[in-house]
Amino acid sequence: MNSRTLGLRGHRAEALFCVGVLVAAIFVLCYSLLRTEWIGTPILCTAVIVLCVFKLIRMTERSNENFAQFISNVSHDDFSTTTVHNGAETSTQLFLQAQKTLLEKYRKLKSDRSEQHEYLQLVVEHVDTALVCFDETGKVTIINKAAKDLFRTPYIHNIARIEAVSSALADALRELKAGEKCVVKISIGPESVQLMLAATEFRLLGSEQKLVSIQNIQSALDEKEIESWQKLIRVLTHEIMNSMTPIVSLSSHLETLTQSTAVSEAGVVVDAEDHQDIVQGIASIASRSQGLLRFVEAYRSLSNLPRPVPTVIEIETLFQRLAILLEERFIKADIHFYHQVLPAQLTILADINLIEQILLNLLSNAFDAVREREDRQIQLMAFRQESSRRVVIQVRDNGIGIRSDNIDDIFTPFFTTKDEGTGIGLSLSRQLARLNNATLSVNSIENQGSTFQLVFLDQPVEGMGTKE
Repeated sequence: MNSRTLGLRGHRAEALFCVGVLVAAIFVLCYSLLRTEWIGTPILCTAVIVLCVFKLIRMTERSNENFAQFISNVSHDDFSTTTVHNGAETSTQLFLQAQKTLLEKYRKLKSDRSEQHEYLQLVVEHVDTALVCFDETGKVTIINKAAKDLFRTPYIHNIARIEAVSSALADALRELKAGEKCVVKISIGPESVQLMLAATEFRLLGSEQKLVSIQNIQSALDEKEIESWQKLIRVLTHEIMNSMTPIVSLSSHLETLTQSTAVSEAGVVVDAEDHQDIVQGIASIASRSQGLLRFVEAYRSLSNLPRPVPTVIEIETLFQRLAILLEERFIKADIHFYHQVLPAQLTILADINLIEQILLNLLSNAFDAVREREDRQIQLMAFRQESSRRVVIQVRDNGIGIRSDNIDDIFTPFFTTKDEGTGIGLSLSRQLARLNNATLSVNSIENQGSTFQLVFLDQPVEGMGTKE
């Protein structure tokens, strides 16, 4: 028989003893008043009755006080305060022991909940997908590092804060229902991205919560688009080459024959004027066919990209080499060319030949864009973003800019706004950027200028060693 059982029996026996004494005292008091003339007995019985009533009231009050103290401890998360008193009754000690045990259980439960919450926070922070959880009022209760990096802000306490990034995204977050998905195209700084949103709803502590996952699918869409174009280019190249090669060969052969003889298909000698027309026509066919072959060969370069060989590139040195290459061209066109690297020791890990090809193409486009301006300016700059610590290279000009209805198409193969353009320069540059783990985007205002931006992802930090 354990101490708990003994304590309960002792508490019960104590209460029964008080009740028994109280009943006996009342009986003796009534008897002595009605049947005897005793004076001391009624007084003694009255004293006993008062003592028993006081004892019972005190037991009840002590139990109520202990229970009230216990409730107060729980409500204030106080696990250290107890109501144990030296010399307390067995019943009180029993209650306090039960209180102590229950508080210990509650303390452990709260500790487990705290550990689980910290574990959840740790897991959420390490998820690559951006997560945002907010309540009915728009107050953000959970947001991870991926979301902060995506929105390029370290503090987001309310959905209204996201409106500063994109009002369309904030509206989509509010309107998205549980189980639904949607795609939102927004601009974050100079970059245009497409985000896929998926939502779920739940109730927590009496408040409706909405958890939204946000994935940047721009990179995946770009890769699919490039893959589709490469497949198309391979098909076009194969078919056109198969058709044009024999035409070129036949045209060249006929041109040779007509130069050596003046015989028509019917065997009749043609006059000199007709003969000259035949020669000129065949020469035109041959010339055009050769042009088409060169044209197709240029497009074929989009689907046969070289494998990059990454090395550590000192951007300042790269910019100086580009300035020397283009110096004479810019001077003749009266273009003010300016380049800057901050900090001067900034480096990237990439294929130097491919990066140089990208920058030469962007600078060439900038040259064409500013030709009609009186004050011609081109800037080549490199710096590290404060928010993401990524290396950025920008080519800015104050040229004619890009029309808003053309801005989404300029990276599409074959699309060009130039009379003599092939439409492969920017598309090729974006593919070369992707091969070097970088993104290429543009921000342009018509008649004010354009800024092309190369953002290099996951680059080593200076001072952490280099690779050759």
